[in-house]
Amino acid sequence: MMSMKTIITTQQVVELAFVPEGVMTAAKITIADIVVAESKYLIPIIGESLYDALMAGSYTSLCEDYVAPMVAAWARYVAEPLLAGRLGVGYDNDFSEADNDARDAIVMRLRHTAATFSRRLSDYLNAHSDQFPEYNPIDNPLNHCMIDGGIVQIF
Repeated sequence: MMSMKTIITTQQVVELAFVPEGVMTAAKITIADIVVAESKYLIPIIGESLYDALMAGSYTSLCEDYVAPMVAAWARYVAEPLLAGRLGVGYDNDFSEADNDARDAIVMRLRHTAATFSRRLSDYLNAHSDQFPEYNPIDNPLNHCMIDGGIVQIF
């Protein structure tokens, strides 16, 4: 069986994106959650070249301090709507409208948190682009677009 390689592990998602006393285990997060987080939210910001360098083990400090927390936050955002089923709690039709509204509010907060980590990574890369020759700030969509309060600003 071939396993997908990702920047972080499911255990790191649990350690970085969940409270330590929680019931979450690495078995409840899937590699697919991480792959989606990396593909949809990380690679567009850093580009394929820097991603490949990180996967090869380069820039460990960047990975530990900026990339891993961001990917973990997005992986939790991706996984959160599915976690009730994975935890054996039930599915949407087993929850009341209030439960669904509460879950939706949590997902929105998680999206805001993950977006903050994305901006943090982007700002760091832009400020230190000379240290990462694989990074091209022109390709980073966060340097051309900003969503604030539901308003999209393109510059």
